Amino acid sequence: MGRLTLGPRSVAALLLGIGLWMTSAPAPIPARERPPQAGYRVIAADFHVHSFPGDGVLAPWDLAREARRRHLDAIALTNHNSTHSWRLAQWLSLTGGPGDALLIPGAELTSIGYHLATVGITEPVAWRQSAAAAAAAVHARGGASIAAHPGPAPWRFLDDAALAVLDGVEVDHPSRLVWRESRRQHEAFYARARRVRPSIAAIGSTDFHHFAPVGLDRTYLLVTGLTTAAVVDAIRAGRTVACDGEGTAQGQPELVAMVEADCRLDATLAPDGETAADRIGTWLIWLGVVALVLLGPAERLA
Repeated sequence: MGRLTLGPRSVAALLLGIGLWMTSAPAPIPARERPPQAGYRVIAADFHVHSFPGDGVLAPWDLAREARRRHLDAIALTNHNSTHSWRLAQWLSLTGGPGDALLIPGAELTSIGYHLATVGITEPVAWRQSAAAAAAAVHARGGASIAAHPGPAPWRFLDDAALAVLDGVEVDHPSRLVWRESRRQHEAFYARARRVRPSIAAIGSTDFHHFAPVGLDRTYLLVTGLTTAAVVDAIRAGRTVACDGEGTAQGQPELVAMVEADCRLDATLAPDGETAADRIGTWLIWLGVVALVLLGPAERLA
């Protein structure tokens, strides 16, 4: 009787397969209910998330679970001028489970001189137009528009006419935690936006592509329910508070007072739902992948 022998590549593939099996059926993570405020439900969301296929590294169904692990109730998928990732998730029906955060369709409108995180729309609006016209087009489709990572360069494109119709401003962005000048610029733009439109929504977003964890910067909203329409309504009504990765809240003072304890708590909590099997499985996946890469193909061309 012949003996079964496993070569290095077979062992690497076996490690990869075992790791995928160990992490393939994670237990659902229950939503963390926050105390209601002023008759509204309080939720946490990240409205600037890039996904795969597109300009992010995680697929929508992975992001929906990772967002729940990070104590988020909703995220908006905002690839540059594209909603293909969200459409794929809908077509495959791989989201919406008990352990998933709400996936909201959207796109990062990438135009000449400015970017907008457009939330709640299933088709991107035309990018060859002014920021004010783009915001109006988003409203016509039932969505909300947010000035994304505003700095000095886009300020002349995000003029007072645009600020009068924009729904929100990213006042909290991971760049604030790295560069002091970025913090100053974001706060200066938010102050200017509030002078033009006092009720404009304060937004905290991660601008996730691959490094900063989803929800590092986040937005708390007072909503009537956990639906896309209710989230968009809260943004457009200005019922939001921005929260950064250090637990500092910004927004209307009366709203900040309602959720600043949640902001500080979420900034310190570890992700939910990580088990020993998840950690072991993840290590096995990485070991298998690295081994396969280092070993190279089984046969080389002459």
